[in-house]
Amino acid sequence: MGCPAPWGARLIYGVPAPWRSQPHEVPTPVSPPPNTSLGVSPAGPAVPGPPGRALLRGLQPRAPLPGVPERVSRFLERRDGIPCDPRDVILCSGTASILPFVLSLLVDPGSAVPTGVLVPVPGPPVLGAAAGLAGAVAIPYPLAEGRGWAVDVAAIRRQLRDARGRCRPTVLCVVNPGDPTGQVLSRGDMEAVLGLAAEEPLLLLADEVHQERCFDPARPFLSFRRVLGEAGAPLSRSVQLISLYSLSKSAAGESGFRAGFLELVNIEEGVRQPFQLAQSIPRPCVPGRILLDLLLEPPDTGDPIGQAVHEHRRELCRALARNARRVQEVLGGTPGMRCPPLAGGPRAFPRIHIPPRARSCATALSLQPDRFFCRRLEELTGLAVTQEPLGHRGLHLRLSLLLPPERLERVLQLLVRFHAQFLREFS
Repeated sequence: MGCPAPWGARLIYGVPAPWRSQPHEVPTPVSPPPNTSLGVSPAGPAVPGPPGRALLRGLQPRAPLPGVPERVSRFLERRDGIPCDPRDVILCSGTASILPFVLSLLVDPGSAVPTGVLVPVPGPPVLGAAAGLAGAVAIPYPLAEGRGWAVDVAAIRRQLRDARGRCRPTVLCVVNPGDPTGQVLSRGDMEAVLGLAAEEPLLLLADEVHQERCFDPARPFLSFRRVLGEAGAPLSRSVQLISLYSLSKSAAGESGFRAGFLELVNIEEGVRQPFQLAQSIPRPCVPGRILLDLLLEPPDTGDPIGQAVHEHRRELCRALARNARRVQEVLGGTPGMRCPPLAGGPRAFPRIHIPPRARSCATALSLQPDRFFCRRLEELTGLAVTQEPLGHRGLHLRLSLLLPPERLERVLQLLVRFHAQFLREFS
C-alpha cells in the first residue's frame, strides 16, 4: 500500500519559481538547519518564565531558546500521544494563504495532465479556490447527508474513476470538524479514508482548523495524525499527511493576527526544505506567534492566565452546544426544514424545502430556486444569506452558531415565520 514513487521527486517539480530560480540557496542535504525563524540559537537550555515573555526573549538573535515550532510539537504530542518532530511544523499566516503554496508543490508545470485535488461538497470554498490558484483542478466529492454529512469513501472512488480521464488525482482534502456541515468524523470513517489514501495513493490534506470547537462529548475530536499513528505499520508509514491549524478558527477566534501552522507527516527531508526556507510562504507576524505560543502551551491552571484560557475554551464549547441544541429544536420541529445532528464547528447547515410552484416562479424570473428563496427572505425579514458556490443540490442555509443566544433566537424565529408564509404562498 505504499507510494509507488517518492513524493520528494514529485513535489520538488512544483516548487514555485522563486525557489527554482535560486539554486545557490538550496540547502545541501545534511543535518537539518537550526530553527532560526525567530532568531533562535540551536543550543542551550530554555529560560524559564511565562511563555509570552520567553518568546519575546527568543526574538533576540542569540537567545538560547526553542522556537514556536518546538512548542507546537509539544502541543501535538500532548493532544495525540505520539512524538512530533519540530522540523515537521511549518508556521504560516493562516490556512487561506498557505493552501495555494502547498498545492503548488504537487503541480508539475511540465506535465500535460493537470493535478487533481479532491474537495468535499459542501465544504469551505477556499479549498477549490486554492486548487485553481495552484494550477490544479478541483474534483468535488459529495458528503453523505443521510449519514450526518459523513465522508463517503465509495463516492470518492467514483469521483476518482470519473476524473482520471481529465487529470491526475493526487490530493484528498478532508475537513474535520466539518464546515459548514457541523459533523465530527468517527474513527471508523477516518480509518476508511486513510486506507483509501494508502491504496490510491493520495496525499491526505486534513483541514482540522475547527478542532477546538467540538462540543458533543459522544463524538470527541480525533486528529488524522493520531488515527494514522495508532493504525500501526504499514499504514502509518505509507500515508503522507499534511494537517492544518489556524489561530482564527481556534478558541482565540482572532483573525486579525493571521497565524497558524501545518504539520508534515511521512514527508521526506528533501521536501521539507522548501517549506522551511521558501520566501513565498506567508509567515505569521510577531503578535500572531506570541498568541499562538500562548494558546498552544498556556501557563499552568494555577496561573491566572492559564485559568482564563482554560475557562474560555470550556465556555466556548458550552455556548456552541447550547446554540446547536436550540437550532435543532427549532428547525427540527418546523415543517419543511431538517437539520442533521451537530457535533462541532461554527455553523449549522439545515435543508430547506422549496415547493415546486416556487421553483417555477424562480425559473420565470431567471433565478435559481435558492437565490429566489434568499432574496425573498432578505426582502421580508432583513436576514441576508451569503450565497457561496457550495455546489450541493437543494437549498441549505449556513447558520452561525457563534451568535449570542438572544440574537440567534431572533434569527430562528424570523426564519421559521418566513418559511411558514413561503410554504402557504407557493403550495
